[in-house]
Amino acid sequence: MYNRRFNYVIVGVFVTAMLVAGGVSLALVTGRTGPTDTYHVVLDNVSDVKFGTQVRFEGYPIGQVERISPEATAAGVHFRVDVSVEQGWPIPADSVARIGASSFLAAKTIDISGGESAQTLTPGEQIVSAPSADIFTVLAGTAGEFSELNRTAVRPLLATLQRLAGQLETDAPQITGEIVAFTQHLNRTLAPVEELLAKDNLATVEQSLVNLEYTTVNLATLSEQLGGTLARVDRIAANIDEMIAANRGHVDQSLKDVRYTLSAISRAVDSIVHNLDGSARNMNEFSRLIRQNPGLLLDGTPREAVSPAEAEQRANIK
Repeated sequence: MYNRRFNYVIVGVFVTAMLVAGGVSLALVTGRTGPTDTYHVVLDNVSDVKFGTQVRFEGYPIGQVERISPEATAAGVHFRVDVSVEQGWPIPADSVARIGASSFLAAKTIDISGGESAQTLTPGEQIVSAPSADIFTVLAGTAGEFSELNRTAVRPLLATLQRLAGQLETDAPQITGEIVAFTQHLNRTLAPVEELLAKDNLATVEQSLVNLEYTTVNLATLSEQLGGTLARVDRIAANIDEMIAANRGHVDQSLKDVRYTLSAISRAVDSIVHNLDGSARNMNEFSRLIRQNPGLLLDGTPREAVSPAEAEQRANIK
């Protein structure tokens, strides 16, 4: 009887020890070994995240996920994830939380990357979140983007290329004919150039280039000479300005004399023009009389005015 009771006691102690060890191990695994502080993170996707998911700070387990609550906003549905961490654990204000996994087969965790801010978050505040760093999530997002790209871009591009290929196949003979015609036209256009550059004409072309270079040199020399001439003209103009300004040679008196002469000519010009007009009329009359009767130059007696028809009739009578 005594041995049986002793065995029961040993079994009870062993089971109790195992329960305590299991509880301690669970507390160590979840990061809850004492009092905790509560924070929350807002995520767009909580795949494989649930109650009890481990929360780590720079890889060190400090707590677990307590609750996940979906929240509908104008931008879409987001998820509020409440986490509990060891009481008094300092989390810099610029820390970033994201979903991650430490290895290929490891479970998902909430990884907090510590910031550099000297200020720490107060329990109950929100930890800034970032997109998941999990390779599978990234691959899934990339696959979705590739699928969207294939639907919106690649397929329309292939259809366009197919239409272009069909159109090119239809228009290929015409395009080929146009290319041949263009080549023939280009050959005809280049034929005079080839003839110009023939050996017999190279000497002429070279001589033309030499003459052109000589002409260019002459033009440069002429330009320099024109520059000197312009400089002399500028000096002459400067001298004239200086002479006028200094009134050398009594320029003002000369201008007064010229003005007086022009004024006198202006007053007498009407009489001169009238006399010239009368002289012109007299000369016209004198020329007309001489043409009609040249004998006036010899005896001064005017001849009888006879018309050409009457003169011809008298000549026939004689």
